[in-house]
Amino acid sequence: MRQVLAILFGAAFTVAVSAALGRILLGRLKPRLYWEESALCGFLAGAGLLSLAVFVLCVVGAAHWSVFVAGGVVAMGVCFRVAGTGAGPLPDGRSSAAGGRGSERNAVLFLVLAVLFLIYFVNALAPEASPDGSGYHMGNVARMWRRHGFVWDYQSMYSYLSQGMEMLFLVAYSIGRHASAALVHFAFLITLALLLVCYGRRFGFPRAGLFAAVLVLASPVVGRAGSSAYNDLGLAALLFGVFYLLQIWDEEKQPNLLILIGLLSGFGYGVKYTAVLGLAYTTGFVWWRAAKGERGRNLAILAAAAAVGILPWIARNWIWVGNPFAPFANRWFPNPYVHPGMEAMYLADLRHYEGIAHWWDVPRELLWHGRVTGGFVGPVFALAPISLLALRRPAGRQLLLAGLVFGIPAYLNTGARFLVPVLPFVSLALGMVLECVPWALVSLGFMAGIAAWPGMMSRYADRTAWRITGVPVAAALRIQPTAKYLNEHLKDYSLKAFIERVTPPRARIFSLASVAEAYVDRTFILGYESALGNFATDVLAAPLDNRYLPRERQRFRLLPVATRAVRVLQTGDGAGFWSINEMHVGREGNELARSGGWRVKAWPNGWDAPLAFDNSYATRWSSWQQMGYGMYLALDFGKTQVIDEVWLDEATQPGSKVQVEVLDARGRWIPLTDSCETEPLDTPGGLRRAATLALKAKGIRYLLVRNTDFFANDMRENAAFWGVTELHRSESASLYLIQ
Repeated sequence: MRQVLAILFGAAFTVAVSAALGRILLGRLKPRLYWEESALCGFLAGAGLLSLAVFVLCVVGAAHWSVFVAGGVVAMGVCFRVAGTGAGPLPDGRSSAAGGRGSERNAVLFLVLAVLFLIYFVNALAPEASPDGSGYHMGNVARMWRRHGFVWDYQSMYSYLSQGMEMLFLVAYSIGRHASAALVHFAFLITLALLLVCYGRRFGFPRAGLFAAVLVLASPVVGRAGSSAYNDLGLAALLFGVFYLLQIWDEEKQPNLLILIGLLSGFGYGVKYTAVLGLAYTTGFVWWRAAKGERGRNLAILAAAAAVGILPWIARNWIWVGNPFAPFANRWFPNPYVHPGMEAMYLADLRHYEGIAHWWDVPRELLWHGRVTGGFVGPVFALAPISLLALRRPAGRQLLLAGLVFGIPAYLNTGARFLVPVLPFVSLALGMVLECVPWALVSLGFMAGIAAWPGMMSRYADRTAWRITGVPVAAALRIQPTAKYLNEHLKDYSLKAFIERVTPPRARIFSLASVAEAYVDRTFILGYESALGNFATDVLAAPLDNRYLPRERQRFRLLPVATRAVRVLQTGDGAGFWSINEMHVGREGNELARSGGWRVKAWPNGWDAPLAFDNSYATRWSSWQQMGYGMYLALDFGKTQVIDEVWLDEATQPGSKVQVEVLDARGRWIPLTDSCETEPLDTPGGLRRAATLALKAKGIRYLLVRNTDFFANDMRENAAFWGVTELHRSESASLYLIQ
């Protein structure tokens, strides 16, 4: 029970500090809001301020439990001493939706909300076992907690994303660990539902607002994500909060509301990059609805407030990675941590439905099947097209336009989670259309609640769909041991004890696929998350896949020429990457002896240029982006050398056309030839050992190899040739030490 109390306190403390900071802020801004709106929007704004404060602590390495508690106590003390609510009385004629005509119907919807609340609360209180929650979301939090700040030497595309929600998770984690973080995210889910109810009450359709809250909570993907340590419901609550406040500003034109709107928009970017659409929508709305003479001032206020939440993450990535928008836009901001080609493949994979034969299968997957879309929104949303009838009303047009803008990421990502920010707007519009039909809202809301019951979902959804599968009361109350629950729900968790016992604390462990890094106190290098992971994957593939090995040598013969530098220039183009395993320079049939004074460079991916001069076919330089004209690999001798030959050992790439150039005395590159002779190359021996030595040189000493990995069987059968020792084997994976 002590553990449960710690979990609840960790989440409650984080939410309370956020609410206190929000109340202080609203006490200064004094926007004319009703007390419910003030409490909810204050929590969202305060969460942004708390997130920013924790960001600063992480930068300076001061993210300690004592600092969080002391700062939180001070914030709550100031709140109770000096802050006002900034709320006004409810206007005449706009009483609570819970009373009056139709209250018996509302009672049914409130009952559905209460049941869903309990189901999701219990799941959030249970040990965190969601894929991304136990992976990179809480993995980043656990690493920051161990190092008391950002881990600057850790390479992962997920660490470069903005982590505004993770900053809040870090506060909760310091007290109650993983489940506290999930409960903080759950608080944003409840905030979103209450905002929907308040929106309906303020703008004259209270039943539609209550119905929308039920419909959103009853969405299976919302329930699963909202009870996990994710950030999707934080994003959805912030986007809807921004939309809500914009409608109030449009009616009353309160300048201070723009500060609050800007802060929420900036915090949204800190939670997830896709929230930039919220800022774009806000900017367009303010420009459209403001008086011509006030547009500049209003937009300046909005931009300044939003910058508070946006600029810290941009600055962190620019200083840390050299790319302000990491892990994206790497072609415009080249860096040694994320390749443009990896980024392109990652984004292409997000847009691709694996296993979908026809486009008309997509609605089925998104609505109730959920096998290939990572969850589903619920069969009731098959009625979503009816919401288009709301276009007849100004409020309906506003809702559907906002939903359309915030839904743009769903066109670029096949995951059902990317539809979550759209659901509040569609639900409200649908409620506005159907509220004139007797019992329609309560009937549909009740049906949505039944469809969201875990036992009912198992009757129509795919068994692998990401959804809530039960109400784990014993696990939530820690009657069932946490380790037992996690062993049942997380693959590889059983390896935790052994990995931590046989590997040193700062060990680097390579794995092709994601692991429950939130629970294992070691550094994992994943194959798809960074340039280092790409390197490790390529190196392990080289001994087993001829596509990674040079099948021929291209020999470029030149007239003897004295030069300080030589380069090979790509003049062709193709869909693949240009790669070179080894580049040799010769004179009179003999290769020039390599010297420590040589300097090599390449474009793109100049950081890997030395791999083409390391005398190992297990490694290679690669452009790591689509082959095109102007790419080159260059060698500077440091002094004038006479050469008459250049050899390239590379795998043949369709479309490749190489030209040899030398540097003249004036610093100009002079083309000499693009004609070459080719000769076949035999695959050398010892590649397996060369591969593991290359990993060892990069600081990777351990390999977590699953039985399904492409090199698993070969490594198990030829461990001596790889130079590895198997330390542990489970039913699904093995842990190896590189000797």
